[in-house]
Amino acid sequence: VKVSTLFNRQQRVLCNQLPRFAAGVSLPRGLAKLKAVVLLLLLLPANLLAKKKLRGVQEKFGGRLRMAISGGGSLPPYLEAWIDAVGIRIVNAYGMTECAPAIAGRGLNCEIFGTLGPPTQDTELRIVNADGVLLGPGEVGEIQIRGEQVFSGYYNNEEENLKAFTADGFFKTGDLGKLTVTGELIITGRSKEIIVLASGENIDPSRIESALTQLPFVSDAVLVGQDKKGLGALIVPDFEQLRHFVGSTYERGHDSMEHLLKDKHALDRIKAEMNRMLHPKQGFKPFEKLQNIHFLDKEFKIGDELTNTLKKKRHVIETKYHEIIGKLLK
Repeated sequence: VKVSTLFNRQQRVLCNQLPRFAAGVSLPRGLAKLKAVVLLLLLLPANLLAKKKLRGVQEKFGGRLRMAISGGGSLPPYLEAWIDAVGIRIVNAYGMTECAPAIAGRGLNCEIFGTLGPPTQDTELRIVNADGVLLGPGEVGEIQIRGEQVFSGYYNNEEENLKAFTADGFFKTGDLGKLTVTGELIITGRSKEIIVLASGENIDPSRIESALTQLPFVSDAVLVGQDKKGLGALIVPDFEQLRHFVGSTYERGHDSMEHLLKDKHALDRIKAEMNRMLHPKQGFKPFEKLQNIHFLDKEFKIGDELTNTLKKKRHVIETKYHEIIGKLLK
């Protein structure tokens, strides 16, 4: 998968199919394309072998699946890259009930990988900061839209309508995102979910949680730390994978989660492995590392901690584990 992913990325460099947030200077872009040509030639034999091995994954989907539609939530970049490596094209879509529901989509006519594509026809979309100031390409802010498909307002709820719309008629989606120089949209999180540390740094929890769940022993994760000095995480573990990780690291196993959690060296190693995923080389900032972690003994369930579309009910989770969070970041 890694070989195929790297090969596909070099192809997109040559074809200008990666997101750009500033007008490129011809010389650096030319050098990037030259590097891509060299890498493609070097990777070609390995990529042919990788494609042959990945054919088995395609067979699991019947052998003829070439395209899939993604919607209902943001698709993690690593997962999109994995699906792409297998040879399945992702058509991303973004919408919400208030917009009936289409806002943007990366259809077959949009080749910019890692984006949601441009706004749908006759839809105005802009990115603004907390003060309502228009932001440029690459700058993260709230997504606001205006168009014929946007609803006229919440029924008999003028108070909410005043909050939901700007004076010039744009609907405040509550989603955070950024635009490329060519107008494709990338969602980065939800404004209501942003964690603000005591030092004032703003952190998007979904990005960090997505990175953590790439580890085989993490089934799910919830980032906490509002108004605290640092971040913590509630972890839903895959205990078998966790025991295998600890056993392979220390050449000793643990028969139960209780024994494992009493092993300080094991916990320190687990936390270090998690923070390795949050390294600056992966695009994270120093204050986005975890200060502490806590393993939960129950999975999140639909109707309790999760919605029907498997989105986390953060307020429910934070209320349920209030005492644990307090001890985690005291």
